Amino acid sequence: MNEPLDYKLMDSIVVCINDTAGFGRKAFESFSLATDVARDMGVDGDDANDLMVEFFERFSIDLNDYDPYRYFLEEGFNLFSFRRAKDRRGNIPLRVGMLYLALKARRWDTQAFEQATFSDAPLYERTEDIPIDGYKIKSR
Repeated sequence: MNEPLDYKLMDSIVVCINDTAGFGRKAFESFSLATDVARDMGVDGDDANDLMVEFFERFSIDLNDYDPYRYFLEEGFNLFSFRRAKDRRGNIPLRVGMLYLALKARRWDTQAFEQATFSDAPLYERTEDIPIDGYKIKSR
């Protein structure tokens, strides 16, 4: 992704994530477009489902070919998950940048989003820039 970031869109994604799944205390020290929602933020199972349903509904995004099993594990243990195709076992990272691209396009495009590369540079440099209260960024 080489274009300038629309912080109004990014801030609305941050608010959506906060409303449904929340953030860890130090989340914004490293929060970037490359942040993996499941592995870096710890959002999986029912929490991931709640987040993505809210995301798609809040922003009227066409689900198109979105498949939650590509990105997230199920809640609890599923004895038969080993029988699922390898690309449906929650092994593919769902990056914050993918949410951003979906919001810009108003539709989910699995192939394009999974092939995109995202910067791991922190999105917010100062505490004042974070669109939700209660979080701090130490001086960089």
